[in-house]
Amino acid sequence: MDRYWKLLFSLAVVSVLLTGCGTKAQEPETTAAREQQTADSKETSADVQPTNENLASSAGPSAAAAGGQAPAKEETAGQTPAGEEKPASSQPTTSLSYRAGNQTVTKTATLQTSDNQHFSLYVLEGWTLDAEEPNADVLLHGDTFARIRLLSEGETNYEQLAKEHAQAVDADAARQQTDELPKPFTDAVWYTAQADGVTVHVIASAQPTPMLLTVHAPSKEDVLGAVLAMAATLQKQ
Repeated sequence: MDRYWKLLFSLAVVSVLLTGCGTKAQEPETTAAREQQTADSKETSADVQPTNENLASSAGPSAAAAGGQAPAKEETAGQTPAGEEKPASSQPTTSLSYRAGNQTVTKTATLQTSDNQHFSLYVLEGWTLDAEEPNADVLLHGDTFARIRLLSEGETNYEQLAKEHAQAVDADAARQQTDELPKPFTDAVWYTAQADGVTVHVIASAQPTPMLLTVHAPSKEDVLGAVLAMAATLQKQ
């Protein structure tokens, strides 16, 4: 009987020892498996990340634009914004010829408009047209200026108008012959006066529209031909 119990006890001890060894053997295997699984997961994540970056890169400017403001539209070339006047380069041009000294000069002139007296005329390069007062405009070029005043229907005594304005500058103002003036000023009344190195030409004319033209220029400069070339193109609006 004792031999039987000893045998059972020995079997029980052996069984316990075997169980303990098996558990210890499984623990390293389980830990190693978990570490391998973690490493595989990291590699998988590393493989997936560039793919996502590639997707973001392929979206490019479209994705960036979707997250921000849309780019501003460019103005169409050649279009003038509303409310702005057309530049001088878009206005009609012509060539004007005139005498300067002993030679004939031809230059480009651009059509300009006076909102002051409501007329238009072609203005030569280098000259500007400005409003001076309610009933006068001036053509400017360096030290030279020409005042243009359109006459009313009652101002028909051109001789008196030209003489009075010339004598206001110089009491010895003299009347000049208009035979050699360009058309349409051959029938005008023309006086000249001298003052402080300046020559003043006063011309009262019915053509191309009733006007009184007063030109102030340094005595050594011949600008009358240029002024008359521009004045000849004047048209009332």
